Amino acid sequence: MINKIMVFIIVVYITGSSAYAFLENYNNYQYLIGDRAAGFGGAYCAIANDSTALWYNPAGLANINDNRLNISANTYSYLTRNSRQYWQIEESPGQYQSLDLKETDISVVPNTVAYARRVNWLGNDVIAYGLFVPIQDSIQATIAGKATGNVLNVDLNASYRINTKSYYGVAGYGVNITKNLNLGLSAGVGYFQGKGGANISAYLDAGGTNQSEIAMIIDNELTAVTAFTGTGLQYALTPHHSIGVFYHSPIYRLHASREERTTSYQVGPIFPTNSSETTINNDDFRFRIIPAYISFGYGYISEGKWSCTVEGVVHNTNTDYPNRVINGKVGLEIYLLEDLVVRTGFFTDFSQKDTVTQSSENDEKNDYYGATLSLSFGNDLNPLQSDTLKAKNMWTTVGIVYQLGIGDIRGFRFYTVTSGSDPVIHQYTHRISLYIGESLVF
Repeated sequence: MINKIMVFIIVVYITGSSAYAFLENYNNYQYLIGDRAAGFGGAYCAIANDSTALWYNPAGLANINDNRLNISANTYSYLTRNSRQYWQIEESPGQYQSLDLKETDISVVPNTVAYARRVNWLGNDVIAYGLFVPIQDSIQATIAGKATGNVLNVDLNASYRINTKSYYGVAGYGVNITKNLNLGLSAGVGYFQGKGGANISAYLDAGGTNQSEIAMIIDNELTAVTAFTGTGLQYALTPHHSIGVFYHSPIYRLHASREERTTSYQVGPIFPTNSSETTINNDDFRFRIIPAYISFGYGYISEGKWSCTVEGVVHNTNTDYPNRVINGKVGLEIYLLEDLVVRTGFFTDFSQKDTVTQSSENDEKNDYYGATLSLSFGNDLNPLQSDTLKAKNMWTTVGIVYQLGIGDIRGFRFYTVTSGSDPVIHQYTHRISLYIGESLVF
């Protein structure tokens, strides 16, 4: 029983510290960048034509004829997840008392500022640069309550927190090689910061003659500097039909460091000896690689009427991240009026990990489904337009994004009467975000 309690403490600790690499246990768990692109559910590789092409496919920069500025921000993002019966203790043979694991996240993501201008170095080329903040999470999780077993009673209070921020500076170049073919190149550097920790206390045989306590406090911080590149193509099959391909290189960790502080103690007659320990670990990680991905997209555009697009994304694997992730995206744009556009999109994020079972090595697997709906209004309908801005046109976009995660997680069952397997628990994740964006052409 004591070993089971310690296993739970270790698992909470690992959850808090390893989430920095890939949130949601290897899933891309994508955020939507930009205003028009977000409205398409991120399916923007084949039709990108503004400065956010830096993120989706730099070949789309070559479609810009003037100077363009895109600004967008999520005003609010809320995530909630409740893993019911995550922690179980057997009170009698085959009968369990259980506690739920509750997780919440309130964030403001993503933020984007991107600027592009035609330079005509080769007569038909564009340069762009931008600052992107795709991740800014603050996840809180708790599990608390009492469970009464036939042999041992437990009063458990545990929580962990994960605060992450990621900043990317990206520069890009797009050129029209032939009448129908665009080529784009991009390069970027990133800075990642993650802070996390856990607070755990468990009273064993609470109120009894063998009352004992386990407690642990964990704090850790990870910082990393990264670099990456991108290469993209857009080809117009006809004036209305186009295809796009974008390859995003692995993200190379040029430097990363982690500091971790752990304080733990166990007291009471259950333990042979009372103990208290504080440890500090400092590590450097260099040249660790987050896998590359490649996007394939198709788009149809009827100028000033409607557009649709579809896209698939495959994330590569390596020894550090062996799981393959596949994304699917579709988007639709309809001009209700000349100056009023509605967009909607649907996107997925499938983890190719094996299903969670008692015999599998995986302890979590989630797939994500998302939908977006936005409204854009511009030109004379935009109250911000004025002669002093010197803008040829301006569009304002407001939208909403909803994501649903469906998967399984292996819970923990503490046996005091009989033995058996840990439960596999069905898990749902809900995230909702609101965003606003501006697109200006000078």
